[in-house]
Order: sequence, then structure tokens, then C-alpha cells
Amino acid sequence: MAAAADCPNRAVNLQMCPCPNEACERRGICCLCLQNHVARGQKSFCLRGAERPAGTRSLKGIAPAKCDRYQANLGFCPCDYEPCTNRGTCCDCVRNHWGNATYPMPACQRA
Repeated sequence: MAAAADCPNRAVNLQMCPCPNEACERRGICCLCLQNHVARGQKSFCLRGAERPAGTRSLKGIAPAKCDRYQANLGFCPCDYEPCTNRGTCCDCVRNHWGNATYPMPACQRA
């Protein structure tokens, strides 16, 4: 899968990804992972109740403008919270919601 090599956030994402399927081509590529699980009516592993490692709370990704999938992700994102700065950057959205007691689930995973 070419996207694995192209994802500028993959190295950061892999530091927090709890998915046990290390052979998965989407592992560490949050946008592709989320879209795959949503298409199957499932939640991604990180949003199924997995505990987020405390050391990953300060991880930051790259600016959304540098993500090659940004425009495609905007088309997929059902979030209607206008002030959201994570729209279109799925990995930042996951980092924001995973482990957040007030808003624990991204819009695409609320079903």
C-alpha cells in the first residue's frame, strides 16, 4: 500500500497505535484505518476502549496542509463542529478524542 510510505504522521501515530494487527497496511495511518472500520460498521481498535498510553498525550502531528489525504479526509469527515481545527486530519482528531472523557468519540465513529 503506497499510502503507508506517504503518510507524514505514521511514525508519530505508530507510537500510540494499540492495534494488535501489526501486519495491517493501515496500522498507523489513522485516516485509512478509520475509513476501513467505518465501512465495516466497526470502531477502530483505539476507540473500542483501549487504554491510551499516558506518554502519548503530548504527541503532535504535522500541519494539516502537509497531509496528502487532507482534501479526501474532509469529504469523509461528518464532524459538524465548526470551530474544530482537526477536521480532515484524522490522526489529530483521534489524538484529540481518544482518552478524552468529555468527548470520547470522533463523529465518524459515533454509530
